Amino acid sequence: MNLRLARYIDRWVGLGVCLVLWALGRVVGGRWAVPPLLATTPPEGGPPPRPRRLLAIKFYGLGNVAMILPTLQAMKAADPSLQIDFLTLPGNVGLLEQSGLVSRVLTVEVSSFGGFLRSALALFSALRSGYDAVLDFEQFMKLSGIFSFVTGAPARVGFNTEGQARGWLYSHRIAYADTDHMVDIFMRLAKPFGRAIEPAPLVRIHVDPDDRARALAAACVPEGAALVAMHVGTGPNYDKIALKRWDVLRFARLADVLIESRRARVVFTGVGAEERFLIDEALAAMKHGDEARSLCDALSVGELTGLLEASRFVVSNDTSVMHLTSLVGTPVVAFFGPTEPRIYGPRGPSDLVFYKGLYCSPCLSNYNLKMSRCVDPVCMREIGVEEVLAGIAAHFPANELAAGARAASV
Repeated sequence: MNLRLARYIDRWVGLGVCLVLWALGRVVGGRWAVPPLLATTPPEGGPPPRPRRLLAIKFYGLGNVAMILPTLQAMKAADPSLQIDFLTLPGNVGLLEQSGLVSRVLTVEVSSFGGFLRSALALFSALRSGYDAVLDFEQFMKLSGIFSFVTGAPARVGFNTEGQARGWLYSHRIAYADTDHMVDIFMRLAKPFGRAIEPAPLVRIHVDPDDRARALAAACVPEGAALVAMHVGTGPNYDKIALKRWDVLRFARLADVLIESRRARVVFTGVGAEERFLIDEALAAMKHGDEARSLCDALSVGELTGLLEASRFVVSNDTSVMHLTSLVGTPVVAFFGPTEPRIYGPRGPSDLVFYKGLYCSPCLSNYNLKMSRCVDPVCMREIGVEEVLAGIAAHFPANELAAGARAASV
């Protein structure tokens, strides 16, 4: 499916569908009751009742799912008997199951329009299975709000993002603004239930020792070497060029220096043909490519978290691997430009972030559907290899890298 086209269809066709369903909710009332069209204040009657069964919704972004986990944890901590189901895309199932916070994961297929329609229709009975509440974590898509309405849950909580006309079908419309880190923005959805924890705590997920062992076996880490994982891709791209991507040849140069000066074992991670091509390009450009390894498409999500946990640090663009690394407590070296680290950056005390903060940044936001007109990402190009090497040298001393607790061998 052309996801850029799908976003425009969601924006404009979804507008009409939401308006019709809002009118239906105003007429029918009951479980489908909706506030007046432009209402923004809390509804009368106080907070919603404590839910027994809750449906969370977030489609795109494994990294977003990682940032949602603190909210799910807060909801569950207040009531351990709460059953949380999660509606998402198939690629996010592994992390949600690994988190231990959800009872069931429902999926919708987006590989084609036909597949989407079939999976959406198949979801109907599951969505109508008696949810008390819905937390819709999508920031601009209207489809999730439509699914939320279909559940008939009396408490439907979602973002009323400015300029997106997406809040009409919620019983509780949460103001969205890029004023905090995304984990804290997601946490706002727990406020109507009195369960928000602010600021959102750091969450750690359990890594299966067998997953870690399999990942390390695949990485073939030499005795005495420290493992450094690198992620050169940025996931699905909706723009003319991949704006969030640091130059792959700079990744290659960085990997060579770490191998030469630190005896590092560099392992590249990725998923799909595009990221496999980028990794092959990096390996071909390296002087020590035979001492690095590609594990593109070779790891499950559990094995990937095992690899990230075993790494001394992880070098990544602003994408899902960066957020997964934070979930296992490993330091991140992250590159930002079109997005802002204040909102999406890693939050660990040992993380290292490179961001120029140009006057044209950030140009990707939830207000423009994460689609930019930029064709010259100078914000990423201005991050130089020597600058990154100097930052790593100061942040991760050489003796610490060579003999740190995270060094792993097989």
